[in-house]
Amino acid sequence: MSALSNNLEGWQQTARSAFAAALAAGHPASLTRSAVATLATPVTAIIAIGKAATAMAIAARSAGTIDPNIPGIIVTNDENFSVVEGMDCYASAHPVPDDRGLVAAGAVTEMAQNLGGEDHLLLLISGGGSALVPAPAPGISLLEKQQLNEALLGSGLDIHQMNAIRRLFSTLKGGRLARLAYPAKITQLLLSDVPEDRLESIASGPAVCDPVPLEAAFSLIANSGLQQLDFVARHMEALLSGEADQPVRPNDDKIGTVTSHILASNTLCQDATTKSLVAAFGGEGTTLIPLAGEAAVCGRNLARLIAAKMRYEKQMVYGVTGGETTVSLGNALGGKGGRSQELALAFADEMAAMKQAPTRWLILAGGTDGRDGPTDATGGFIDSTLSFDQAAARKALANHDSYHYLAAHGQLLTVPPTGTNLGDLAVVIAAP
Repeated sequence: MSALSNNLEGWQQTARSAFAAALAAGHPASLTRSAVATLATPVTAIIAIGKAATAMAIAARSAGTIDPNIPGIIVTNDENFSVVEGMDCYASAHPVPDDRGLVAAGAVTEMAQNLGGEDHLLLLISGGGSALVPAPAPGISLLEKQQLNEALLGSGLDIHQMNAIRRLFSTLKGGRLARLAYPAKITQLLLSDVPEDRLESIASGPAVCDPVPLEAAFSLIANSGLQQLDFVARHMEALLSGEADQPVRPNDDKIGTVTSHILASNTLCQDATTKSLVAAFGGEGTTLIPLAGEAAVCGRNLARLIAAKMRYEKQMVYGVTGGETTVSLGNALGGKGGRSQELALAFADEMAAMKQAPTRWLILAGGTDGRDGPTDATGGFIDSTLSFDQAAARKALANHDSYHYLAAHGQLLTVPPTGTNLGDLAVVIAAP
């Protein structure tokens, strides 16, 4: 191990550098430009949806192989919005959709419907697309779609489960965009923000068949209590009776014209982070549990894992993990925070509570988009040298109000918006 092993101040810089390496590895521009340059068939239209939509669209057009006069649509969030000459650009809301997204969804639908068998659509998909292009199924209003999305965000369901439900209530998700564009050829380039890089979950899979049977999706709705929303129960009946349109199912011919390529993922970011840490500390990083399930539970489990390894190995340990946790709000609706902030605070609380905790430790947890939840922070950054008010921390965790605790104690992680979203990362370092 290097001299940094004994220097907690050095750890802080190393953790920041490792997180920066992850963000650089997932930068959408160079990845998209390289992929577009290899396309054999001329592109006749572009649709870019997601937090990285602007960066991906600009990069695609700069590859030198696309006619700058072809039609194009960009739909992204306000923070990443900019006007791109020659393309129709839309700003929309995330994580809860708004009426601007409804307008954007209409434009996307119209373009897809007007494509023919001689066309080649370049579909650029990145994280956040589910909310940015709301296209409610017939009989579902935007207000009801907003209610569903808010209920899902606080349900405790993981991203795959949430998107399985979202796909039932859309006219674009679950392969329906590809069905609208059929028989046009579609090449979709994706930046994955979901665990396991499951195509159907990236922006809820607008050009991917839905592998989740209707009965399984209904069970998710029942188990999470969402059927208590009147319009949800009504739409479930319409799906069962055939009055409402189901997502595109596996082996449907209308998906056969789609070719998919994942350009970057959370795994790529984790690899870059690990290489940065190994370069600083030497040795090998510790394998950590993935970021999944309730954020606070995951944070506590990470702390226990690190403490156990320290007791066994009696030397410095470090590691990186990634994924996407959930936060079940329950009745605590007045707090402010995000998954990574809650995870970091729960990790610190567990370290403070354990009798045999490591003497020195650090956790950096943040979102690769530069934003954690509906806040201006990226996540949480806490180490054992900083003041820790356990009573206040536990109150904040109970109220899902991690942002205000971390802000008051100088423990928020902040980086500029990255223009993309490849899930969350956590860096953990500890020593005797």
